[in-house]
Amino acid sequence: MGVEFRNITEELLYRQDESMDMKRLMANGDVREQLPFWDVLYRQHYYEGIHIGQCRIDVHEDLMVSSSQDAPVPSLVFIEEGEILTNSSDQKKSRHFSAGDHNILTNPFHARLSYFRKQRVQVMVLSFQPERFLQLAENGGPAMDRIAEKLVQGGEPYISEKCLRVTPRMRAVMEDIHQCPYSGALRDVYLQAKALELLVLQFDQLEQAENTCKAPARLSAADIKKLHHAREILLQDFCNPPSLPQLARLTGLNEFKLKTGFKEVFNNTVFGYFKNHRLALAHQLLTSASKTVTEVAYETGYTTVQHFSNEFRKQYGVTPSRIR
Repeated sequence: MGVEFRNITEELLYRQDESMDMKRLMANGDVREQLPFWDVLYRQHYYEGIHIGQCRIDVHEDLMVSSSQDAPVPSLVFIEEGEILTNSSDQKKSRHFSAGDHNILTNPFHARLSYFRKQRVQVMVLSFQPERFLQLAENGGPAMDRIAEKLVQGGEPYISEKCLRVTPRMRAVMEDIHQCPYSGALRDVYLQAKALELLVLQFDQLEQAENTCKAPARLSAADIKKLHHAREILLQDFCNPPSLPQLARLTGLNEFKLKTGFKEVFNNTVFGYFKNHRLALAHQLLTSASKTVTEVAYETGYTTVQHFSNEFRKQYGVTPSRIR
């Protein structure tokens, strides 16, 4: 579909054929665009799976922008100035973003965005290659685990139900990004560190907000039995694991009790427990069976050998090929 620009009466103003794919997200440098309905300055920086986008838009007329993205990309969105209205592709959900709001999405461009005339919009977006985010999400807590599961399972894009407010500490980090004093390799390392700091601050704030709204789960003997049953179901098929909603339905637990109870009983998140056991099985197959690294990767549910090798090395300190 690419990107379509329409005015308030749905008249098509302009169409760009390119969709927002990973190749464009991995670019560096400044992009300027001047069209009758807006002027855009987009500054982007990519390093080791983390993309930082700083976008400033001067809007000349009311606009509705529909766009697509080739793959779900976890993104942290910070509205620094102006306001944006988003509608889901099916028009069933809308959200209003105003200056000082931030949110977490897995596909920020798979929607219709409305911009309002005679205003400046400034947005900072941190995007992560899926494999990079999965590495960072390991034992990162329930909120990161929820998005990691979305990446593994696919399906509908994720967006946090409520926008949170940018804190003074977040503003300071964002200003550090805008005013980066370094160049070359030092710039890469500096901006990566600032992006990770914002990631930590945002997910920490999200989890604090969620925890204040939910009472601690009380586990009965029946709940604990259901959690053990959930573990059995989870480990039955590494290639087609159930989603959290499916696992909750199969065991008769609500999702909150499933996640918090699993952490309490097994000292790990559902996704983290699944990942550790999948890697343990892979290690066993490599040492005891006459299978290639590729065969083991696919048998344990990994879609690419590279992803499998990266996760295996993180867990065991060596590549899979060194085990044989």
